[in-house]
Amino acid sequence: MDLTEPGSGQSCFQPGEVVVHRRVRQGHIMHAMPMRVVSDRSDSTVLYSAPDTAFKSARTALGGKVHDFSDWVLTDVTWAGGSFLRLITPGAWHAVDVEFDAGGRFDGWYVNFQTPAVRRPHGFDIDDLVVDLVVAPDRTWHLKDAADFERAVAGGHIPAVAAERVMTELAEVTRRVARWETPFADENWPAWKPPASWLSPPMLPPGWNAS
Repeated sequence: MDLTEPGSGQSCFQPGEVVVHRRVRQGHIMHAMPMRVVSDRSDSTVLYSAPDTAFKSARTALGGKVHDFSDWVLTDVTWAGGSFLRLITPGAWHAVDVEFDAGGRFDGWYVNFQTPAVRRPHGFDIDDLVVDLVVAPDRTWHLKDAADFERAVAGGHIPAVAAERVMTELAEVTRRVARWETPFADENWPAWKPPASWLSPPMLPPGWNAS
């Protein structure tokens, strides 16, 4: 199930509402972050994450990055650095983060490849597919975690059909960057500023770990 459209049984979230964006793998929560809703429509959703947001994320027993999906623990983490907007498109196998530094200045785009977002009563669920694309303001780009992606596919943690979809999606996104198409050509989001009351990060609401 992709993003639920208004009128199909579940209404849109309201601007300013705190929702939970989760990464869920085989029924297990690997990431849960509280975010505020900027806008939520049938064709797009935009979420905002404030600096210093406390959230839950998978880490190794020693607190490092997870490379083996069979060995991890859900850990309390605080977001380091600036803030970001997350642009979600229904049915897309990626989301685009518009990133800002600690001073609120636009810092570039971060494309996360993932399963299509599923709308839940608490927010949105996805499964992360490891590889990412980092796009700088000068339009240069590079892949992130490509080796981890290959290991996850080889180890059976990412099914072949999902891996093929990621490669198709990656090719399309890089074409958009080369042609400088939306959302990268959109000047509105890089210039966006949060309301002053949003600079204080929200906490994970009760029920964030509900199935």
